[in-house]
Amino acid sequence: MRSIRVLLLAATAVALSGCAIHIAAPADKAPPPAAITTPAPVATPKPGPEDDPRLLATLYMQQAEELRRLSKQAYALATSRLPAALKQPGSSALEQTDGGTGKPPAAIFDVDETVLDNSPQQARAILSGTRHFDLSRWDQWVGERAASPMPGAVDFVKELRRNKVRVVFITNRECRPRPVNPGDPCPQHADTLANLNAVGLGPVAPEDLLLKGQNGWPSDKAPRRQEVIRTHRIVMSLGDQFSDMMTVTRQDDSAARARIAAEHEDLWNSRWIIIPNPTYGQWVDVLPEPISGSLRTK
Repeated sequence: MRSIRVLLLAATAVALSGCAIHIAAPADKAPPPAAITTPAPVATPKPGPEDDPRLLATLYMQQAEELRRLSKQAYALATSRLPAALKQPGSSALEQTDGGTGKPPAAIFDVDETVLDNSPQQARAILSGTRHFDLSRWDQWVGERAASPMPGAVDFVKELRRNKVRVVFITNRECRPRPVNPGDPCPQHADTLANLNAVGLGPVAPEDLLLKGQNGWPSDKAPRRQEVIRTHRIVMSLGDQFSDMMTVTRQDDSAARARIAAEHEDLWNSRWIIIPNPTYGQWVDVLPEPISGSLRTK
C-alpha cells in the first residue's frame, strides 16, 4: 500500500510540474496594431439654382400675383395723379428749377423693370449658375427684343398720349458695338426701340429713347433729364430705382437715402412713382458685406 501511495504522489507531482511548465510558457506574440485609415474627402456639392440668392426674388417677379397687382396699382396711382400733375405748376425733375413754365408736358420713364420685364434673363442666369452680372449675356437678351411689358405700363402710356404728354424713356442700357456689326456704335438703341414698340408702348420716336453712352451720356441720368427740360416740362417721373428720380451714388448708404428721400416728400406724394423691383438695384449694392449683417432682428 505504501508503495502504491508513493507512486500516486510521484505521478501527481509530475502532472503538476507539467502544468507549471505550461503556465510559464511565453505568451503568444501580440498582433500588429490596426492600420489607420483616412476617410475619403467628401466633395462639396456645387451650388445649384435652389441655392441662388436671386431665386425667390425672380420667382416673385414671375409668379406672384401680388407683384402684378403692385405694378398695376402703381400705374393706377400714376393715372389718378396725372390730372393734378398737368394742371398744377412745377416739375418732377429737380434739375428743372424754373418749373418748366410755358413748356409742353413730358413724362420720363426708366425702361428695365419699370416698363419692360427682364426676369427671364435673370432666370437664365440662375439656371446656368452665372452668379454675377454678365454683360455679354445681358446684351444677348437685349438683342432678342423679347422683354414683356410690366403690368399697367401700356395703359398708362396710352393715357399720357391721350393727354398730349410726350413720353420719354431714359435707360441705362448701354451703347456697345457688337462684333457682328462693328460699324453700329449703339445697336441696343434699335433693339430697345423695337421691343418697346412691339409690346404696345409705342410708337416711340428714336429721339425719345436715351441710352447710357449715347452722345457721351454717363450712367447718372441728370444730363439726359436736362436734355428733355430744354424743351418740355417734366410732369411725372417713373422708375424702379431712386436714381430714376434724382442723382444718388453708391456712397449714399441706406440711411443717407432715407434722409434724401424725406427731403422730397412732396414729389413722392404727387409726381414720383416707384415700380416694385425686388431683384436688383443700388439699394442692395450699398449694403456692406456680408449683406446678411443688414438683417434686423428687432
